[in-house]
Amino acid sequence: MKSRIMNAVIFIVLFASSGLDAANTEIWYEVSNLSPGRWEYTYEVYNISLSVAIEEFTIWFKYGDYYDLVVTTPDPPASDWSEIVWDPEPVLQDDGAYDAKAEAWILGIGVGENVSGFSVSFDWLPGTGQPGSQFYEIVVPNTSPVVVIDSGWTIPEPGTLWLMGLGGLMLRKKRKT
Repeated sequence: MKSRIMNAVIFIVLFASSGLDAANTEIWYEVSNLSPGRWEYTYEVYNISLSVAIEEFTIWFKYGDYYDLVVTTPDPPASDWSEIVWDPEPVLQDDGAYDAKAEAWILGIGVGENVSGFSVSFDWLPGTGQPGSQFYEIVVPNTSPVVVIDSGWTIPEPGTLWLMGLGGLMLRKKRKT
């Protein structure tokens, strides 16, 4: 019975994370452990079917889980995007964020296009496990109040999904022996 529940959980996680829904945008991530407690996300942003180019996006870092955010994006794409981070605020218990905005000479990420290499390093406060999906918003630049045109949760890159599935299979095989 526990095996069936575990398989169902793995299937749900893989299916929910696979981006098979009718998303207009997706942001894939890869997470790397740089040193004890220090991690780095590297993102790839896809415009699947959004009717306009992606000119700005924000990825949120949950209060209580992240600290000491630093932009580590290599050039390119750093030269084509203005990037900023702000740490979660402990007094207000507010989330932190990473925001990237296309420079004026860049048209953003058009339909069917993607840009990869956006990177942020950070301290992972829970200290156990590894960081996972984050909420993101695709926004219209220079609007007040901010106009959100799409949103969702970041998706682990395919290699991570494969390893998660392999881990479930290995766990099942180990239990049978």
